[in-house]
Amino acid sequence: MPTYEYECRQCGHRFEAYHPATELVEACEQCSGEVRRVFHPVGIIFKGSGFHATDYAPKDGNESRSKSDHGEKSDDKKEASPE
Repeated sequence: MPTYEYECRQCGHRFEAYHPATELVEACEQCSGEVRRVFHPVGIIFKGSGFHATDYAPKDGNESRSKSDHGEKSDDKKEASPE
């Protein structure tokens, strides 16, 4: 069963409740006022190869090519032109 955090709308008291997802807490432990569930952001960690290359790659098309691509294309032009 998960643990949920609640906050009272009247007195501001925060508390945790351990219960199934199908049940709800309707009253504050201290003042019996109305409560709301507090949501927290979920941490995300990207692991593995490729995330840096795809997320932080240069946006300019000329810079995104590798040096070997530039070398191969310039060699192709040299071979095609007669000397």
